Order: sequence, then C-alpha cells, then structure tokens
Amino acid sequence: MTNEINLFESTLETCLINTSRVEAAKAAEEKYDRDQQLQMRRKIKQILEALLFASSETVSFNKMREIIETFYPIKPRMLREIIEQLQEEYISQGRAFRLEEIAQGFVLRSCEEYAPYIQMLFRHKKSEKLSQAAAEVLAIIAYRQPITRPQIDAIRGVDSSGTLVNLLERELIEAVGKLEAPGRPTLYAITQNFLTYFGLRDLKDLPQLDLGAKR
Repeated sequence: MTNEINLFESTLETCLINTSRVEAAKAAEEKYDRDQQLQMRRKIKQILEALLFASSETVSFNKMREIIETFYPIKPRMLREIIEQLQEEYISQGRAFRLEEIAQGFVLRSCEEYAPYIQMLFRHKKSEKLSQAAAEVLAIIAYRQPITRPQIDAIRGVDSSGTLVNLLERELIEAVGKLEAPGRPTLYAITQNFLTYFGLRDLKDLPQLDLGAKR
C-alpha cells in the first residue's frame, strides 16, 4: 500500500512538473510572439516615416500598404493603428511637424507656429500664388465639375482660355472627357494636386458657396 501511495505521489509530482514546463514554454512562446509583433510594428512605423519624409506629395493609404506588404504581412486595421500612433506621438512629443490626412493620403506638415521661419527660408524663391482669375476659375471648376470652358466663361462673363492653360500646367485641373453636345467641348475637373494645394481631404471639405444658378 505504501509503495502504491509513493508511486501515486511520484506520478502526480511528475505531472505537475510537466504541466509547469508546458505552461512555462507556452508563456515563453507567447512572449516571443508579442516581442516579434512589437518589433514588426516598430519597423513598420519606421518605414512609414521614411516614406513620408521622402515624398514631397501625399502618400495614399493604399500605396503605404502596398509597399509594406512587400516585406511584412499587415492588415488595414493595423496599418491605420500605426498611423494614428505616429500622429499621437508627434503631438505628445511636441514635434515641429504633424502627420495630417489630406487629399485621400498622408503628409508631414510643419506646425503653423513655425511658418515665419519657413517663410524666411524660401523668401527668395518665386511666388506661386494664384491670380484672381485663376482662383475664380478654380473655384467654379471645384464646385461645378465636370464643366466646360464655355460654361465657365458664361459664369465669369470673360474668356478663360489662358487661365485654364495655366491651371492645366500647374496640374490643379485636368481634362476628364468631352461633353456630348455640338462641338464636343472638353470637360474639366480638379485634381489630387488641388486638394493637396489647399490642404483638403476631399471635396466635402470645401466651404458651402453659392455660385448662382447653373447655366
């Protein structure tokens, strides 16, 4: 009887030891997975920063995902979380720039309080401000697109040919087709560069404006 008890106790002790080892191994494996996950997220965050610093234009969410997925498996939700972490970090760390979402993409932009210093850096460069005529035509296209030159001229009361050429060269507008009407005039619409230029996410961010009855 004593031998049976000793055998039972020995077996129980062995089981407990084995269970403890299994749990320890499982915990170690879970810790390794967490560490790997954190390491991957840090690397993805660094890649995002590199892409944003290297680009002078907005970088779309899909382009970010396409590049990162070449090296790391990532779901849209995780990528969005990492982007939001970067946004929060730049604010909490008091950085001189912010990660902003505009024109259906993301871009690093300096904080407004540093504008005077940046203006001094570029003060000798040629100004690229829009003329009054360009601003008028651009506003009409933004609110009425797609729209033809004759329709723009009718709203403004003057010829807009030269202004349209200028806006096309600056890639703020683009030709998007032909109107099915006599002469088949070209239809114009704004571009992604327009959204970037004015710091807009999309056309919904445009202020409400009454341009009169559509002709």
